[in-house]
Amino acid sequence: MGFFDWLLGSGRALCAGNERRAEAVARVIDAVDPRLGLIGGAHERLCPAVSHALEYADRVAASLPPGVETTPQAWAQSPVLRAFFVRPADLASALSASTDLQDFLASPTGASLDRVCCVIAATRSEQTVLGPALDGEILRQDVEQKTVSFRHFRMFGFAATEEALRQRVADIVLEGLVLAALRENTARQQQGDRLAFAQRLLAGRLQLMEQSRAGLDALECGTYHGRDIERLRGQLDANAAELHRLEAAGTGLEATLAGVIRTLESADSVIHAEPLALYLDAMNVVVPPERADAAEVRLLEFSTATPGASRRVAFLATFPREAVAERRMDWSAGMLML
Repeated sequence: MGFFDWLLGSGRALCAGNERRAEAVARVIDAVDPRLGLIGGAHERLCPAVSHALEYADRVAASLPPGVETTPQAWAQSPVLRAFFVRPADLASALSASTDLQDFLASPTGASLDRVCCVIAATRSEQTVLGPALDGEILRQDVEQKTVSFRHFRMFGFAATEEALRQRVADIVLEGLVLAALRENTARQQQGDRLAFAQRLLAGRLQLMEQSRAGLDALECGTYHGRDIERLRGQLDANAAELHRLEAAGTGLEATLAGVIRTLESADSVIHAEPLALYLDAMNVVVPPERADAAEVRLLEFSTATPGASRRVAFLATFPREAVAERRMDWSAGMLML
């Protein structure tokens, strides 16, 4: 059972007229901090933000292009597969090398499936190169061309049908939003702790310097002239102002609730996703869509607000179980462990 399978379980019907929203609100409170339920009107205040997040998650799932038959035999007929994988063998290797896919197939849920649907995500890279190109009927050399390649493949969201997979994608978007809210709450608490500690440290240093100034002057050979204390007082004032701004924004459970609402209301900036259409020739060179050899590659491009995360592209894949080579036991490694 996934996180949001649990999250959307039974709960109090506090969002009138929509059981899914009501259950989500109740479970979001439990997931973030159960004490939020002690705040008067917390469920009602969360309901609009949760409704917005649910609607956005559903839109992301619906915007994924139709599923692609992802097998080595289908490689030649699929612009998406030809763009992602240089050869049919590379596609077969990617399926078999996915630890997540192998683990799912070995699980009780996946063990009984004859076909699997999942999302295949990758990082898109673009490079400008020089190569030959036709200009009307004239072949020109050293023409700038943009090529596209894909790497860092990852498979996730495994399901038995495309419909179930899209629901799982929506759940994953919601999971990401809740985790982002938890991250923001943790970062705010850590920042408050750092500022409070720095305030105590700066105040202590200032007190010591004011009490010991005469002795320190002797050590510094008369180079002080009040500069160190004034700089320290400035640092203390700046830190106090920053701590005051953080406290003015709210503390404790109220600040946590406000952070959750803010994150859910900003769903499209926390997890941004939009359809992407590339037009590529047989060499993965970007070409105008009207070109005779242009193949349309329809994907979903997405990014998250997680620090250090890169933009990724994805498509829905469907394939029979036999397209995935079984994971083999590494007997030599096993013997070394004995």
